[in-house]
Amino acid sequence: MAPKKNHKERDTLLVEEALAGSQKAYADLMSLYWEQVERFLSLKLSGREDVEDLAIATFSKAFDKLASYNTSFAFSTWLLTIASNTLIDFFRKKEQKTLSIDRDRSDDERPVLNIADAGLDPEGNLIRKQKNKEISRMVHRLKPHYRELIILRYLDELSYAEIAGKLNMPIGSVKAKLFRARDLLMDILKSNENDY
Repeated sequence: MAPKKNHKERDTLLVEEALAGSQKAYADLMSLYWEQVERFLSLKLSGREDVEDLAIATFSKAFDKLASYNTSFAFSTWLLTIASNTLIDFFRKKEQKTLSIDRDRSDDERPVLNIADAGLDPEGNLIRKQKNKEISRMVHRLKPHYRELIILRYLDELSYAEIAGKLNMPIGSVKAKLFRARDLLMDILKSNENDY
């Protein structure tokens, strides 16, 4: 019986295999650390969907920068640093100054608010429709099983659990395949970015 590898050796080997193009290695890394990343994010976030979306974003960023991973450090430490930075970015985007228009005031005390219509003008609507049509065309360039996942998650807005039930697939597989589908779609979008 061969001796068991420690976590650091196992992770280093998986990173090397992933960098060599092994999709299984990516899925294995995700499977090994998904719960740890979710637990970390759950300490700061109350929404389940936000936790799942930020976990996916964390792995996406980590896998994009996998070549920069220094194997002298634990993979989990590196990954949780990325999760922490992803969380900080999330909170920065959420910070907005707001003014309540529902406060109890007399009519004389109510501020006059000039609230701009954020809707698009007819030209903007046409441009948005054309872009949506182009994005839809790009989604249809994905292999059918990836296309189905993107449509279920982002157009039908199903949760990971709902997708897993609908496709009769383990939730971990749904997350790993959806991660890969998003990467492939981003590659297609990047190759067409000059069109925008």
